[in-house]
Amino acid sequence: MDSAIDVYAGFEISVATRRNERGAWIADLSVSRDGKPAFEPWTETVQPEWRTCDEAVRDGLERARRVIRQHAGGGDDHSWIVTRRHAQSWFTTETDRLSGHTFTRGN
Repeated sequence: MDSAIDVYAGFEISVATRRNERGAWIADLSVSRDGKPAFEPWTETVQPEWRTCDEAVRDGLERARRVIRQHAGGGDDHSWIVTRRHAQSWFTTETDRLSGHTFTRGN
């Protein structure tokens, strides 16, 4: 088991990883502020599974930061799916551009 502690926007994030019954890595999260639990109960959806401990730690930190931003009024209430779609679109465009594929639209 591995763990990580991070401070983000005045909140302390604690991530502890463990293997589940299928051997995948998952992250258990704890978020506190001033020594008290910040979110009770911690909102969990389906627990993501990862191949490595490092991936589970990274995911735990990202999930905790996202929840903090949403609850702290940081204005980050959009879906991470939109952000990923934008990144994928940019990546595809750059890959096509660098490989010499140029697409033009007809008038």
